[in-house]
Formats: sequence, structure tokens, C-alpha cells
Amino acid sequence: MATQKSNARKPSAGSGSAWRSAAPAPVVLLLGPEEYIAGRAFDAIRSRLLADEPATETTRFDASGYERGQLLLAASPSLFGESKAVEVRALAAMSDDFLQDALEYLKQPADDVTLVMHHAGGNRGKKLLDALKAARVPIVECQPLKKDAEKLEFVSTEFSAARRRIHPEAARALVAAVGSDLAELGAACSQLVQDTAGDVDQDTVDRYFGGRVEATGFKVADAALTGRGALALGTLRHALATGTDPVPIIAALAMKLRQVAKVAGQRKPVGQLAKELGMAPWQVQQAQEQAQYWSHDELVSCLRLVAEADAQVKGASRDPEYAVERAVTGIALAARR
Repeated sequence: MATQKSNARKPSAGSGSAWRSAAPAPVVLLLGPEEYIAGRAFDAIRSRLLADEPATETTRFDASGYERGQLLLAASPSLFGESKAVEVRALAAMSDDFLQDALEYLKQPADDVTLVMHHAGGNRGKKLLDALKAARVPIVECQPLKKDAEKLEFVSTEFSAARRRIHPEAARALVAAVGSDLAELGAACSQLVQDTAGDVDQDTVDRYFGGRVEATGFKVADAALTGRGALALGTLRHALATGTDPVPIIAALAMKLRQVAKVAGQRKPVGQLAKELGMAPWQVQQAQEQAQYWSHDELVSCLRLVAEADAQVKGASRDPEYAVERAVTGIALAARR
């Protein structure tokens, strides 16, 4: 057991490590503003410690309200020799007391203690960050997932970790429905894993999350851009009747039209276009399929139509629902010609 523990606690060679594989070490730095990823990294390290030694004692601090001596006391040897875990959050707002104690502790980390600290960014505590990097402690990057491709990979990996499979189109629908909040996306994955059986397809995602604003807007836009006017209007009217705001629907229309305009006439490989345009490969493919319904003049005309509708739904019209319906109708008719 002692040998296994020693290997598990060996620091890595310094730079970054994937948060999913975050492992115990004498000192670990979680670095970045994404609180959800930091929380998952804390959980991963704690779980590995408890799997190795179930009696591990965990102490948690908020560095902003820290008082002198607390860290050294928490890391002091246990009466019965159990391992200890010390988790420290809010390093970006650390007190001067914590800074001094942490710098002192770093000179000689205690045996059988795993100290995990999260710094969300900023200049506060730079002296400590520099010392941690100089000591080559393992650093777990906790950066936001900004690109759709990163979110799709996150969703697929969540299901793989649960030994489940989600179809690619279902993963895209889930990302579109839940939006940019990673905590919500993680919760949505967890809900689908717990509440369903077998592979998760798009119908399943629609059943659970189809009423979300983002999903509704993109469904309306996809139907309109491919000339399916009846479906676009039916989806739109249902969304409006159930309280969906017209603003995000117009935003989805505008985004989809801009994507089609970007790829129209392009003959480059999908991967190259995705990189140049800042789009996910699946977005390029979808926009290319939709572009076949459009001429340059129609795109320009409908982009103007959507710009007018955007102003109307944001206060320039007394009837924003009519404005968005007029835009959807105009786009669907243009796509059919």
C-alpha cells in the first residue's frame, strides 16, 4: 500500500494536466476561472485519495477569510497516522495570512498530506503562483470551454465515462439546448445518464430539453433556412405560445444566416474552413448543406430582414411576435425559390 501511495502522490513534470485525470500529489494547483471544472478536479483527487485510504481526513479553507496558522494546523501529523487532504478555494482573493503560510508550507510540504488549491486568475497571490510553478507542482487547467467542439467533446466524454453512448446529433442538440453554462451541461448529461437506458438519440434529448430557448430558436432557424416554412412557423408559434422570448429566436436566425454566408461558395476542406472561420466542423457541414438553398442576393436580403426584426423585437415595434413571424416567413420563402 505504501508503494502504491508513493507513486500516486508523485508530482508531474510541471505544466498542465487534464482535469478528468487530476491525481493526488503533495501540492496541486487548480488554475483558471471555470469553477465547475475546478470542483470536478477537487472531487477527482479526493475520490482517488479515499479509494486508496478511506480514512483520509479532509479539511477545507476559503483563502479570502483565512487566519494565520490554520494551514499548518490542518497539515500537522494525525494522532493515528491517517492521510490528510487540505482543499483551499478562492486563492484569487487570498488573505495576506494565507499567502505567508502557504509560502512557508511550500518550502517543506508535510508527509501524508495532499494540498489542493484553486486560483481563478488575476494578480492577487502572484508570488505564491510563481513559487508553485518554480516548484513544478502539478497544475490542472480549469479554463472555460468556449468552442462548440470542446463542449461536444465534453458531452461525449461524460457519457463514455458512464459507459453510455450519445449519438452525435443528440450531443449537438444537447449543447444547443443547454447553452454555454458548463455546470448546466454537466447536470444535463447526468440527468440523461440516470433517467434513460441504452444509447441516447436526438428524440430523447428533445423530449427532455426541447423546450429550452436555445433549442427552440435553432429548430426554427434550421427549418426556415431549408425552406420548410410550415414546420418553422409551427415551431415558432408553439414557442411563443409557451412563453419563449422572440429575441433569442431572432439571434438564432441571424447566427445561422451568417454561418451560411461564411461558407457559401467555399471549396476548401471542412477542417480548414472550421479553423479559418472559428466554427466547429459539424457547423461548417450543416451550413454547407443549407447554403445550397441560397443565392448571394437572397442571403443579403434576409440578413437585412433579420436585422430589421432584431431592432423590432428589442423595442422598435409594438408587436415583436409579428416581427419574428414575418422574418421566419420571409426566410423560408426565400429558401424555397
